[in-house]
Amino acid sequence: MNKIAKYLNQQLIGNVFDSSQILEAYSTDRSPLKITPRMVVVPENASDVRRTVKFVNQLAQKSVHIPITVRGSGLDKTGADLGTGLILSTEHLNKILEIDDRARLVRVQAGVTLGQLNSALALYGLHIPVLADPRETIGALIANFTTDAAAGKYNGIYYYVDCIESVISTGEAIQTSRLARHHLNRKTDLTSYEGSIYREVDKLIDTHSDLIKELGSRSTIDAAGYQMITQVVRDTTGSFDLLPLFYASQGTLGIITEVILHCEVFQPKVRHFVAAFESINAALSYIGEISPLVPEELNLYDARIFKSAKDHGKDPALFASKFNKGYFVWAAFDDRPRKINKKLQKCLKLLPDNAAAVVETDDNSTDFKRLKSAIASYLNDDVKGERVAFVDDFYIPPDHLSNFLTDLRDLEKAEKQELPIFGSYATSNYSLRPDVQLNTVEGRQFIVKFLKTFNSLVKDHGGSITGGAPEGRLKATVTNPAYTEEEEELYLKLKDIFDPNQIFNPEIKLGATPNATVRHIRTAYNPGITT
Repeated sequence: MNKIAKYLNQQLIGNVFDSSQILEAYSTDRSPLKITPRMVVVPENASDVRRTVKFVNQLAQKSVHIPITVRGSGLDKTGADLGTGLILSTEHLNKILEIDDRARLVRVQAGVTLGQLNSALALYGLHIPVLADPRETIGALIANFTTDAAAGKYNGIYYYVDCIESVISTGEAIQTSRLARHHLNRKTDLTSYEGSIYREVDKLIDTHSDLIKELGSRSTIDAAGYQMITQVVRDTTGSFDLLPLFYASQGTLGIITEVILHCEVFQPKVRHFVAAFESINAALSYIGEISPLVPEELNLYDARIFKSAKDHGKDPALFASKFNKGYFVWAAFDDRPRKINKKLQKCLKLLPDNAAAVVETDDNSTDFKRLKSAIASYLNDDVKGERVAFVDDFYIPPDHLSNFLTDLRDLEKAEKQELPIFGSYATSNYSLRPDVQLNTVEGRQFIVKFLKTFNSLVKDHGGSITGGAPEGRLKATVTNPAYTEEEEELYLKLKDIFDPNQIFNPEIKLGATPNATVRHIRTAYNPGITT
């Protein structure tokens, strides 16, 4: 064991590892990258996190740099939970600390998963209405700020977090809260590093007020950079809150250790509806008619996804004759049973004559599960290569979607492969998965080339390649060059305020470079990858 790992083991209740087998386990995520860390720290409590950060920051002041990368469940698709230095895993920070069912509030450690939390809340008739992977940690939902399928109705994780506790670069812990101007003055008067952060962020917002106002007025949804700086000060009240800065920050400003969330009343029964259409315009016209029914999720799938799944043994049974072409609309309703029935009847009534539809019942619920399973089968299909998640979570405005899909067919011809999309129409957040052979030089070069080409296509249609999730290492290769000098200056100054010694994930977001990213593209299929 190296000296630093041994020293930290002596200081922490948790464990520090540097054996090759463990480092290998933390070297991949859902991205096409592989980066082997120098060591892995698994803290048992927030005190362990503070000690680790303080020690690493002290080393950085002596020009010994061991960057800290925070890792939840290892599900990031941009390489943001991989690092060359120290991986700090929140897997043991997984306690639900307090549930106040009357106030509908819950306090958790950042490593608690969404599935774990909602299972506990269900006992109290509550839940967090976020349709993300149940293995995602609450800390990761904030730091990665991925748009979930229910965000069109429930506004996403941003709406449910009241405050966080975060360890900043000095090892201090700060608690965020929305402050009136006179309370902000108390924070800026503090002599601690927390006080310095409040003073400098307040000054930064004032200095760049015109740019921040312009960022806030943009119609394109974009999670790149630190664009949530637009939400720190509320125009209507002048109140001030650091919390928005941690959304989409990907662990570059601090390490979230605790979160307080408010909850919704749990609706135990969700029913689904799926309809098949021969053309995208027919599907979009129908979506426009059922959108006012406010479904929990409203998704769009290229039918070729299901055809591919069927070819490999995953036959979802529903609409077997419709698999060759067209689009599927998937809706879910989570209202009270009587209201759900009325909405589903309305969906059937609005259905055009040349479309087919099925409503979920107790008798056919297994078929709906098979349909979801077919999607998972497509995403993991490794017959030609690996469907790598490097262009997931992009934003296309609704009024551009039809033309975008037309141009996407031209790109398919140029790349000589099918690129069926899938995603949420309710949030305008979509994904596609090209076939990539990572074991070839051509395959790895394809990733870099395709990102540039696809980014241009998305921008031409008023969208953003980072509309549904931040850039990490991969997408930063195309988002970083697009910043104006003033934007880049704003984001770099904000990073420097929180992390002057660059100890928190300095190699992602603004710190990502094309050469480093390409060097870390893995050369083999990742057997641990899932949808």
